[in-house]
Amino acid sequence: MNRDSEILIEESLEQINKKPNPVWEWTKSILIAVVIALIIRVFLFQPTRVQGESMIHTLENDDRIILNKISMKVSPLKRGNIVVLRYDKNQDYVKRIIGLPGENIQIIDGKVYINGELYEEDYITGDYTDTINGFEWKLNEDEYFVLGDNRQPGGSTDSRVFGPVHVNSIKGTVRFRYFPLNSFGVLK
Repeated sequence: MNRDSEILIEESLEQINKKPNPVWEWTKSILIAVVIALIIRVFLFQPTRVQGESMIHTLENDDRIILNKISMKVSPLKRGNIVVLRYDKNQDYVKRIIGLPGENIQIIDGKVYINGELYEEDYITGDYTDTINGFEWKLNEDEYFVLGDNRQPGGSTDSRVFGPVHVNSIKGTVRFRYFPLNSFGVLK
């Protein structure tokens, strides 16, 4: 074998060793994508399914929504925000924030009052809000009062049943519905 042949063989071997293994490259790409997807789902956004009719006509049973977990970290929760909360260990609830920390909430003659003033709601089902386990709640500095939009008798399990919700029970806000497609878009 002459010197030129040896050089060619060495160069060929170097080229083979420098070429990335396509299987390893695909595996790395898939692993990176999975890690990014997990980070997004755990810390930022999570698809969620509405179960029940407590938010009718804003949200319907089996609607698919996006839970925004980061929104609470960058701006305070506001009255009217739709939130996902964990009241018990078995399921999440989708409700609307009505009362903010430090406020006094009353339900008198089927109407909601905040600090003694009538709270107008154009999104509720019906025009009467039942009192279930009381008619007045004083919220602590870390509590919210949440109600479903369906105020018909038996229409929603909410703060009228389980009382004010601690801020740590709220998982995030909902602003977007992605299914069904005919209702795709930002929520009000």
